[in-house]
Amino acid sequence: MTDANAILVSSGKGGTGKTLVSINIARKLMEKDRKVGLLDSDFSSTSIKDFINLPENMDLSGEKFHPVNCDGMKVFSVSVLFGDEALSMDGGQYSELMRDAVKSSDWGDLDYIVVDSPPGFGEIWRRTIEVFDNFLGCVIVSQPAHRLDLRRAITLCKDLDVEVLGIVENMSYLQVGEEKLKIFGESGLEEVGKEFGVDVFGQIPLSMEVRSLVEAKKPFLTGELGSPIDRAVEKILNSKPRKPGYLERFKAFLGGVVDKALIEIVKAANREIDIGAIQRKFNYPGGSIIQLNFMKEDMQHVISQWSFMVHEGKLVAVEGDPQPDYRIDVKPEAIKWVMLGNRVMTDGTRYDLKKALTLGDMRIWGEASMARGAYFLKEVFDELSRNESAMTKIRPILEVLG
Repeated sequence: MTDANAILVSSGKGGTGKTLVSINIARKLMEKDRKVGLLDSDFSSTSIKDFINLPENMDLSGEKFHPVNCDGMKVFSVSVLFGDEALSMDGGQYSELMRDAVKSSDWGDLDYIVVDSPPGFGEIWRRTIEVFDNFLGCVIVSQPAHRLDLRRAITLCKDLDVEVLGIVENMSYLQVGEEKLKIFGESGLEEVGKEFGVDVFGQIPLSMEVRSLVEAKKPFLTGELGSPIDRAVEKILNSKPRKPGYLERFKAFLGGVVDKALIEIVKAANREIDIGAIQRKFNYPGGSIIQLNFMKEDMQHVISQWSFMVHEGKLVAVEGDPQPDYRIDVKPEAIKWVMLGNRVMTDGTRYDLKKALTLGDMRIWGEASMARGAYFLKEVFDELSRNESAMTKIRPILEVLG
């Protein structure tokens, strides 16, 4: 395990130049006399060997991985584990490999670890953030043709409360004499940065010089080419990590609070609203057993588990350990935000169960349950949140949940 400050270099699409930016941020941090590691987490489509010379094999002796040494930088990449073979694993295996790369690797005493992320913002990206104790934030890499993806990336980070350190635009233009040819269209970098209040680190042009440096496996940008990297590193050096430890200690006592909140929600639903009418509206089957799991922040560990069914127009607890027809995993704070309506998203809309699903704060399992179960629950929570009699008892408990 490493206590290093982690920086994720991310983008909504592949082929933007994350690896180039990751290597240069790591190199520049080393030039600032920091001890640095580089974690290549693009497990299924790694390209880092195209940029730098890596030893052929990683030391697998002992109980830990041993990242390879590359000119003073410690590097973990699947390319030195599996060579040039294609890697295809399920999400759980990727997550386990990510966990091992961080927690079961001998990184030594590092100041920073730069993570070259896979494209997109799926499970590996989320697991990467969660696995680090000291997480600084993301540097997002884009190119002019990906303006919509850049907006989506920043919006998602902000909605997930993930710090965006700043933006680097790659392949911004091709300099031919005095003319800048905008091969991929007009840049939206400054506009997007201003719109979201995010630092703009600068543009890296299409350049034969950059190509030559990459082909020589010395892709280190200097001068004007390296100015976006210089700005990014300056921001990194002046940033402080978030310390999640206090959050875990706080959540250690949440089980009892969650149980109390759910009991009050069920009692209020049965007393104040017509569950049967909502059931008929969304064709939600009576007698089906719903398992409700309140999850920790990582969405991997259960805080509290309940099973209930809709029976004769009421929500009824089911004793024992029944086999559920539907399973709902949800973060306690998601229920709080939905019912209290006190979280506003980046686009100005209020957090609801649709947002909970799209942000990964809730998961629904079971045949045809994604739509039917979500709309049934949404209606129940919406009606409760509008019912002042119900909220009188529920609100004080919900306000404790995160």
